Amino acid sequence: MMASAQEGAPAWLLVGQVVAAHGLRGWLRVKCWSDFPERLTQPGPRWLQRDADPEPLLHPLIEGQFFPAKGLYLVRLEGIPDRTAAEVWVGAKVLVPASHRLPLQPEEYHYRDLIGLAVYHQGELLGQVSGILAAGQDVLEITTPDRRQVLIPFVKALVPVVDLEKGTLQVQPPPGLVESFLG
Repeated sequence: MMASAQEGAPAWLLVGQVVAAHGLRGWLRVKCWSDFPERLTQPGPRWLQRDADPEPLLHPLIEGQFFPAKGLYLVRLEGIPDRTAAEVWVGAKVLVPASHRLPLQPEEYHYRDLIGLAVYHQGELLGQVSGILAAGQDVLEITTPDRRQVLIPFVKALVPVVDLEKGTLQVQPPPGLVESFLG
């Protein structure tokens, strides 16, 4: 869910994606990709980046609101005065610098921090966190050394230990779920 930057450049957090222009006055419809929807409603600096753009471009958020009928956010950004200008940004990512990460509660984690962690089951290396799926609850996608995929719900009972400093997490899945993946 996070966007990464090139070597030496600041890292960016993906908070949304523009899916359509809205109305005639430059509003954008945005799909939220953040656990912090206020990123699309509270004014402040935001950056837009299309696939062809070498760098994100600053377009501060003027205002935003949730549009429940579509499950999207309507946002108005500086420098996008009308529908023609808004249509140019359809498909663009809405970003904030990684340094603007919001604080979390204990035992909450940013997706970006979990990707790449080594995953152990009963002391044996199972693989590495390669992705996180949002399926009602978060599900860790673990890639084994032989490139197979294991999916484990990210709940305390199944993932009792997350150690960001050591770069590891311990899993305790139900019997039979991972034994076939271990040597």
